[in-house]
Amino acid sequence: MKKRTLVSLLLVFVMLAAFAAPAVAEAPWAGKKLGVAHITLYDEWCKAVYDEFMSQGPAMGFGEINIQDGNLNAETQQKQVEDFITQKYDAILIDPVNSAGIIPTLEQAGAAGIPVFAFDSGTDYKDLVTHVAWDHAETGVLTAQWVADYAKENLGGKVRVGVLAMLNAVHTQVRSESFKATLTELLGEENITWVFDQDFGETRESAANIVTNNIAKPIDVIWGAVDNAAQGAANALELAGAEGTIVVCAGAWGSEPFNMINNNHKYYKMCIGVSAANIVTLTLESVQKHFAGEEVPRQQNIELAVIDATNIQDFVKYYQ
Repeated sequence: MKKRTLVSLLLVFVMLAAFAAPAVAEAPWAGKKLGVAHITLYDEWCKAVYDEFMSQGPAMGFGEINIQDGNLNAETQQKQVEDFITQKYDAILIDPVNSAGIIPTLEQAGAAGIPVFAFDSGTDYKDLVTHVAWDHAETGVLTAQWVADYAKENLGGKVRVGVLAMLNAVHTQVRSESFKATLTELLGEENITWVFDQDFGETRESAANIVTNNIAKPIDVIWGAVDNAAQGAANALELAGAEGTIVVCAGAWGSEPFNMINNNHKYYKMCIGVSAANIVTLTLESVQKHFAGEEVPRQQNIELAVIDATNIQDFVKYYQ
């Protein structure tokens, strides 16, 4: 009987200790619903951003991750953000199609108490928590430096350039403006022939058409604002059997461009590497910090990399 009483007492003490133990606090962002208004899902990098959000979001403790494709249409994206507000998402993450035009809609989010985080493209929405991107002007500077070195080493310091700009987003406009200004500064206007400077829109087909329409003119370097432009240019050059022209890109990531550089593609020679994984990680970490009550910098940039034949082996893990 004494033994039973002792065992009973021990059980009581164990139960009391369990109740007295402090509960493990749940992370303040756990289960939060995130509405992601993406600019487009058309190219490989934007699709990689989508994949990273869908992978990293749940792993970092968030709840629903709802990613909407803005399809480079400002009205479409505005409606998607309005839906996030109506459905009372806990946070809105946006790559704006129209940085200024979306502000009134983001103000509605703010009035509803929903914090807004921008990634890739920015916006002047005054209550934005943070803008996670990279220095888009720097992509123009870095590509211009590479092209200038190429011209000095292979073309006697003179170069004939085709520009495939993308003017339907502010950040890609900045890239081409920076590229042209920096190349002019490095080589001198008298040593540059601008064979064409056109807005390719969005698709590889439209980029290829512009190159095809100019293929009869001597072109040394074709510069693409994004990888769809560069890939379209490379396709057109290959189809035409062009000689003496190379393609460079102001922003790319993934197996397709990396394999082309690694395999010494005849045309595609260089890109500025922008990690989709890194931009998503920093964005989601900013959301975590916000809900944890920590200070988040208004502007945050990820690191850029100039990727060509000299260092492509450093990126082998991304394309194998």
